[in-house]
Amino acid sequence: MIISIVTPVLNGGNDLRACIESVKVETSGGILIEHLIVDGGSTDGSAELAAAYGVRALREPTVGLTGRMNIGYRAAKGELIGFLGADDVLFPGAMKAVVKAYWRRRRRWVVGGIRWIDPNGHSLGEFRAPPQWMTAAAHVALDWNVISPLATYMNRDFFAELGGYDERYDVAADFHLFARALQREPFERIARPLACWRRHLRNYSIVHTDRATHEARAIRQSLGLHDDHGRPLRRYAMKAWFNLGNPGWCGRKLIERARLELGMTWQTRP
Repeated sequence: MIISIVTPVLNGGNDLRACIESVKVETSGGILIEHLIVDGGSTDGSAELAAAYGVRALREPTVGLTGRMNIGYRAAKGELIGFLGADDVLFPGAMKAVVKAYWRRRRRWVVGGIRWIDPNGHSLGEFRAPPQWMTAAAHVALDWNVISPLATYMNRDFFAELGGYDERYDVAADFHLFARALQREPFERIARPLACWRRHLRNYSIVHTDRATHEARAIRQSLGLHDDHGRPLRRYAMKAWFNLGNPGWCGRKLIERARLELGMTWQTRP
């Protein structure tokens, strides 16, 4: 079975090397991995590094992030297609878990969890895969993506059936794709982390947080999942599920919030 992993990159630096190496070791036991690097005009040798590893690199300097994702997905040959950021790494054995889940009930997409890591690779806590019962309405209730693109693998024909990523959205295109997928059919849940998301101040979704929130709200409206009497209940249900199921992540959020509030209190002292 072939699994394609698409990695858009723009000056990936040393992190790209770790990303590529984490993918290479996943080819085993009848699982073949096709890794596609879609370069947005790097000047640090990212495309050359990919070529040195024997990884196919597509150069697309005039296309935005969402466009590069579509180019990579449409060029992919695998039955399943997934995404991995240039600064992220796969968990060992991730692809075996993906294939096992995919064949379990032949659902056309599978979703796992992730682990957050700092720039040095130290764990910042894990984020479990969303619940099997999650609907499109529950997915969009929080206005941020509870389905991690790093841990989502989709049948290539299903991706094409959905029309790919909508290039009107720069930050929340994956949020939109997954909401549309949920409107069609449920995913198969994988109860383990599949990848590590390296958190730093250059993360695209962190740099453009306000834009992501604006796009998420626009997506909710466009899909007919706008505000109604049931949304507050779904919102609190999703918050409770993720907070209780991810105590490390919840604790870190509380600490960060306390630090922020203490800092604001200190600044307002006479």
